[in-house]
Amino acid sequence: MRNLVFILACAGCTSGLTSDPQPLVSVLRQDGDCFALMTKDVPIAPSLGVAGTCSFIADPTLFAGVDFVEVVIDYGPDVTFAGTTVAPRPDVVVTVDGVATDEPIEISDEYRVGGRAYFIATFYAPAQASSDVRITAGVNAGFQTIVPEVFATTAPPIGMKLLECPPALACEVEGAVGSAHLFLSVPGTRPQQITIHSIVDGITQPDPIPPVLTLPSLSHSEITTAVPVPAAPANTMWTLVAQLGDAQPNEVTAKIVAPNLTTQLSCGTTCNLSRGDAVGLEIVAPAAIRPLQALVYTRIDGVPQVVAAPVTLVQRVDGTAAGSIALTAPATAGAWQIDATIAGYPAPAIVTSVQ
Repeated sequence: MRNLVFILACAGCTSGLTSDPQPLVSVLRQDGDCFALMTKDVPIAPSLGVAGTCSFIADPTLFAGVDFVEVVIDYGPDVTFAGTTVAPRPDVVVTVDGVATDEPIEISDEYRVGGRAYFIATFYAPAQASSDVRITAGVNAGFQTIVPEVFATTAPPIGMKLLECPPALACEVEGAVGSAHLFLSVPGTRPQQITIHSIVDGITQPDPIPPVLTLPSLSHSEITTAVPVPAAPANTMWTLVAQLGDAQPNEVTAKIVAPNLTTQLSCGTTCNLSRGDAVGLEIVAPAAIRPLQALVYTRIDGVPQVVAAPVTLVQRVDGTAAGSIALTAPATAGAWQIDATIAGYPAPAIVTSVQ
């Protein structure tokens, strides 16, 4: 047996061993509430009593920037320490395509089982996608292990759905009415910043909301966020795109339909109006429509009379917003047409006769 101090001073010497000892390095990734071994040829010695390991072997592929990695650096049975001797803390280096990453690495205090020492390092998988991720652990060149397993990092998938849209059915949302609620999820418990992009009929729009941050929930992170529905022409296709770093984005699409707008005259549907008569117009829309303002237009036999008269809408407890305006029948007899629009959407026109 030789101690580590001797190895560091005389790494090329022999003392009955067939080769110089090296740390035994086991690499695991978090899977739910346990850590699964990825280095199947380097298991953790049962005598160490490392807790929280899974009963299965994991694939050596990590979700970039998401998966949480645990590295057990065991100085092995051939390197023993007296009770008062402190084992030197190892260095752990993670490289991606041959370049060391700057991902923070936490290394535990020394664990000891008799004279045998080990340490546990933890870090998140590098954020870059790569098929060449290597891990090296040791004290110096004379006592160091390059883990033979080559790991890969891939972009994490983004789960995404519009909560207003029932599964397997065509999705429709009313234009300019409130917000669509977007549910996002990412594997792993590390919060992730996701950017939301908006595309209307193939044309990219300014991002509708600032980037959102997911929150841990069991074995993943998630967030539900509200995205204002744009005022786009009826039957426009609206696509929301979720982007996490350089990962492949995910998207959902909904069809924008016209909101339900109604208008009616105070004299009802059977008005008998004479020239110069006063009459009221009421406009009703969904309470969440924006802006809460209608524009009113009138024509007599196609000739404009009132142009873009504003009407403020007030939200009501029944889920609608309503407003009214006083109108005067034209001084000319004929077919009087009354139109109202909100956010560019027209309500059904009213046409009545003026005698």
